[in-house]
Amino acid sequence: MSLIIHLLESMHRDLKITENCSRLSNLHSTCTFCVEACKKGALSLNPQSIEINHEGCNSCGECVIACPLSAIEGIVDSRDFFKGSLLYNESYTPTVKELLIYIKRGVKSIQTQNLPLNEPWKRVLTETNKVLEVVGEPVIEVVQKAQEEEKFSRRSFFTSLQREGKQLAKSMAPASWKLEVNQWKLANYYPEYQFYTILMDRKKCTLCQACITFCTQEVFQIINQTLQINHQKCVGCKACSDICSEDAIHIRTEVKKINEEYVGLYSKSCLNCGQSFFTFHPETLKCHVCKDRDPSWLSPYQ
Repeated sequence: MSLIIHLLESMHRDLKITENCSRLSNLHSTCTFCVEACKKGALSLNPQSIEINHEGCNSCGECVIACPLSAIEGIVDSRDFFKGSLLYNESYTPTVKELLIYIKRGVKSIQTQNLPLNEPWKRVLTETNKVLEVVGEPVIEVVQKAQEEEKFSRRSFFTSLQREGKQLAKSMAPASWKLEVNQWKLANYYPEYQFYTILMDRKKCTLCQACITFCTQEVFQIINQTLQINHQKCVGCKACSDICSEDAIHIRTEVKKINEEYVGLYSKSCLNCGQSFFTFHPETLKCHVCKDRDPSWLSPYQ
């Protein structure tokens, strides 16, 4: 194999956790999607970060796919494709989210060679096809792969670049294959549907706006004295429910037509500190800070 191919396959293989990771910005984050997806135990949790043991990592990319915030950069090396099919490999099990995204990338079937799908693959395929029926997409079929067909692997793809010259090889190097920020977010592929619903208990919520601050997907916005909740943007990262001190936010997984929620708010001036604030309830007289503040404590606004 040429030196160019060795160079291409050695570039950017190591995974990298980016600043999009909720654990870097939220001390209350309980997100463990990547850790749970890693079968090699190469990821470890720290108080405010997740560390990658690159010696133990085999670059399978399971964590990359699992991260709801697309906060892990890397290449998914363990998947092979051929002519619009994902090639069956019992060494891993794809997720429903993954197959739904592959459908939008042009994959129409799972191709196997004289082997029935194992039970985990069957379960995921059944669940995926149920969702595809809801969103009006053709279901994924299982097809037989001919013995003589060659898989379209990452290695064979780069090998074929030798015939196209160094300039083309440079433009298609693994650096270009590094996953973009939003590439593994279902919301970007199915804009007419939502996969999560935000349940907000208005009796508990004090409108402290912590959820607005910590939600990187801009699910929550206050515009013209109205709280807008865009459920379609939710990726299920739980940043809002993790930061909510009142346990007023919960996330329900469900697939349905997009629904934007609008809730009218009351604009008030706090009886204690004089600061303006929003509330769901007209009878509320104090802001969320003064409401529970001991009178002997100094006001944060003084």
